[in-house]
Amino acid sequence: MTNEQHMIEDNPIVDIATYLFLEDIADKQGAAGMMNYLMSLAYSLARSMPEEEYSTWEEFREALRRGESILAAFEEVEPVSDHCIVTKENPFLRGWMEYTKRIGEFPSIHREVAESYNSRITPTAVDTHDVILQTYRKSAAERIRVAGKRIKVAHIATVSPDGTKKIAPEEWLPILLEKARISRTQLNMLLRNNSAVWVVYPEE
Repeated sequence: MTNEQHMIEDNPIVDIATYLFLEDIADKQGAAGMMNYLMSLAYSLARSMPEEEYSTWEEFREALRRGESILAAFEEVEPVSDHCIVTKENPFLRGWMEYTKRIGEFPSIHREVAESYNSRITPTAVDTHDVILQTYRKSAAERIRVAGKRIKVAHIATVSPDGTKKIAPEEWLPILLEKARISRTQLNMLLRNNSAVWVVYPEE
């Protein structure tokens, strides 16, 4: 490995600077402004992805497993049932670790943004990472067709890099678990070793 390759792969300055940039937005525009910025960014990213079409659900599931779908473009995912997907590791983990190692505790604004998202959009986010990922997944799903039908994404649970969990409200959970075709016991087991549990299903 050359010195240049080592510097690009290991230098944490971009990760840390990104968080500081977002925090600066929050200072100027508040939690709602930062949330809107992150959602707009994730939405634009999803819209830039190519559309996908699969003949069968099995074909789509296999594309997810191999990391070939746009829903697996930025995170390592694994189907655990026909409709239940897990994200194995938070793709922002390295940035979070570098930030907390060099600067200190993750600022509360990242949780405040998630609270704004939870109250206005979907109550399944722990911090800003989830706002980006969940918005991207939902938007990217709109670009996918399986057997002629668009697919939809719903989020069941998230585990932040510091281990904090956020699970969908109790009144939603039975419906989501049924769509995912997993039990509560299976959900609890999945949360031990994965950073997110979500469901994909065809639009009715």
